[in-house]
Amino acid sequence: MNTDDPAAARHQIASRIHDLLRRETGQEIDTALMLGPPEYARAVLSLCRACGHAELALLADQFAALLRPPLRAATPDRSLRR
Repeated sequence: MNTDDPAAARHQIASRIHDLLRRETGQEIDTALMLGPPEYARAVLSLCRACGHAELALLADQFAALLRPPLRAATPDRSLRR
């Protein structure tokens, strides 16, 4: 998986989820919607975790981690200095 580009990583994971869900459950998902608004992605990730397939659960966790905004380094508040 390409970890340098989060968008590319999300696309790769969404494609793998699509393939596994189709094979394991017969469910089809829209990979383009997975990359759009997070509500659809969250519903698909819930399905991945609920179906009992270890790789799908792992992929759901990886995709969810990429949805979270990166943490910013704490910067000192200069307005408090004298």
